[in-house]
Amino acid sequence: MVKNIAYLTGLLVVGYLSYHYPLFSFVLLAILGLILCYLLLALVIKLIQKRIQGKWFHVPLALLSIIVVGLITGFLAPLEEPLTTTGNVSEDLEYAHRMDQADRMNLKFFIPAFRSQMKGRDSVRLNQVLDYSRAGKIAKGRDKYYAAFVLHHNPEKDSLLYRKAHELAQAAASETDLTDDFQVQWLSKATYDRWMLSIGKEQEHDTQGGVSFELQ
Repeated sequence: MVKNIAYLTGLLVVGYLSYHYPLFSFVLLAILGLILCYLLLALVIKLIQKRIQGKWFHVPLALLSIIVVGLITGFLAPLEEPLTTTGNVSEDLEYAHRMDQADRMNLKFFIPAFRSQMKGRDSVRLNQVLDYSRAGKIAKGRDKYYAAFVLHHNPEKDSLLYRKAHELAQAAASETDLTDDFQVQWLSKATYDRWMLSIGKEQEHDTQGGVSFELQ
């Protein structure tokens, strides 16, 4: 009875966390890998000892089932709207940037079955930024940073959009109140490197590839 209650509690807790916190899915994946390694190692040892007993696998298999349910629950969780239109350019761009990053911290972003959906979300944010840019509404330094971030994730990998992203990021980086902002300064370099690579040239700041402090 106690074991059943503990199991159901685990299902509920993991399901709740997976549904409301997308990053939790990555934690589950890490735990899943550890459990699979344990099961494989335990199976090999027991085969060598010729003493395979089901009780050795009860807890790992129970945990495995909880994790699988958690991952499925995470996939079923709806994504937030990719953009918002409040009439306030700064708020809209900040939201677009936040959703850009949120999508890349969601396991769905790395699953081929959701690739089309994720590219579509990038596209609608991209179009919003371009509309604001054409209307001359992106004037503040922080707004330029948000806009540049969205543009440098353009799903078609358009070199002209990478160039536009760099122009905005460079303008943001030159703002007095943003000269000490690491993310803003990093983006100015990253957009330049991505633009250069898109036209067949060498990157200058080595921001593309390897370990980065920002989601790309």
